[in-house]
Amino acid sequence: MNNLISIVIPTRNEEGNIEKLLNWGIKQTSQMHSSKFEYEAIVVDDSTDKTAEVAEANGARVIQGKGQGLGQAIIDGIKVSKGNIIVVMDADLSHNPHAIPELIRPILEEGVDMTIGSRYVKGGNNPGWSLKRRVVSRVACLLALPVTRTKDATSGFFAFSKNILKDVKLKPTSWKIMLEVLIKGNPTKVQEVPIQFDERHAGESKFNSKQIVAYVKHLALLFIHKHKRFVKFCVVGGTGTLLHLGIVWTLTESAGLWYMTSVIIAVAIVVTWNFTFNSLWTFAQQKDPNDGDYDWNGFYKGNPIQRWWKRSITNIIWKWIPDSSILLDIACGSSPTITRYSHAIGIDMNEAKLDFMRNKIPNGFFTNMLSDNLDFDDANFDYVLCIELLEHLEEPRKTIAEIARVLKVGGKAVIATPDYNRKWWLLAEMFIPARDQHITRFSRKKLEETCKDYGLIPLKHKYVAGCDLVELFSKEAL
Repeated sequence: MNNLISIVIPTRNEEGNIEKLLNWGIKQTSQMHSSKFEYEAIVVDDSTDKTAEVAEANGARVIQGKGQGLGQAIIDGIKVSKGNIIVVMDADLSHNPHAIPELIRPILEEGVDMTIGSRYVKGGNNPGWSLKRRVVSRVACLLALPVTRTKDATSGFFAFSKNILKDVKLKPTSWKIMLEVLIKGNPTKVQEVPIQFDERHAGESKFNSKQIVAYVKHLALLFIHKHKRFVKFCVVGGTGTLLHLGIVWTLTESAGLWYMTSVIIAVAIVVTWNFTFNSLWTFAQQKDPNDGDYDWNGFYKGNPIQRWWKRSITNIIWKWIPDSSILLDIACGSSPTITRYSHAIGIDMNEAKLDFMRNKIPNGFFTNMLSDNLDFDDANFDYVLCIELLEHLEEPRKTIAEIARVLKVGGKAVIATPDYNRKWWLLAEMFIPARDQHITRFSRKKLEETCKDYGLIPLKHKYVAGCDLVELFSKEAL
């Protein structure tokens, strides 16, 4: 993965700030022992002073702006960037460049898609602001609530993985391009990083009433974009209502049918109309379980039941295994579970999911490997995870034997699989996309008996929704 950091800095008459930002700020920060990073500074300039010349003399790549505002300048900078991680910041030193490492670290190490420098999370602040300015900022964040639950919705200091903008067209409706990236890029994992917002070092603020109007307009457009499925649903329902009224009137007034007969016919036609167009238009895009990002998206952006189910399993694992020096995740897929463990190995047979995880967590290790023939030494791991895999295997005993082989004596394994002895699973399975791929049907008793044959002793268990079994085992010496 290309770990070059592209720092996009829009400027307009920042001659008094740009040299200090580039040298004292960004360059010095990039060379610090604990936070070294390679970067390119891209200055998109719309100045009438010597900002461009000063920036170029201090190593920045200068792009001539189009005079179309701050939002367009940032978009232009993103377009010419070479890095896979983009940082956007102001040139007036209100954004402390020493905070850049804290913005990019979660993206590099934790699979976060986007980080936002926030004044309104614990540790963040904006000292020196007047009461009026604080009220305006808070109101602006409140107005953004229908679009995002981000605490600092008006932040201009943010970073993101460039791949979230693949096939995304950004529009500079207002100067708040962060919201444009956040909503249209639709990142699966966002983190707010506390920052201190300082007063500008030199020059004058460009904020005015026109920008307030543009911001409100931008929020309205982003609301429509974000909730387009709901809008589509309303359109289909509205056309169905008009169709219903038209049919009833035509059949009753023109054809002379009894009113209730007309209503019954209209209802039958409209139900078919709504179902057909909602299927073809409103809910046309459905995720394939084999997609590279399926598990990751299900965890962060799935429907409420899917999110709750996946997070429940992961939270049980994180509680039982708070940290690990050596952990193996068998059939890791693209689940975020492994992100909690700094020295973990993930294996899977789905190369698309492995590629997704390699890009998402570049410091991790992911490889294609069969679960019943693990290419690891005996007694190599402290912990092994095997989540929602055994039910898909014709011979799960081989995988259980391999789990026991690679575990150290005293090591722990977490195994999750549906319990077909639980009546609730028979109902829940009807809504599982991969239910047709379930070959082996375990009960808790059957799983424990099989594991005991290989020295894996059950310690404790929990059920998700009363039917999906998650069980912790310990390896004993045979």
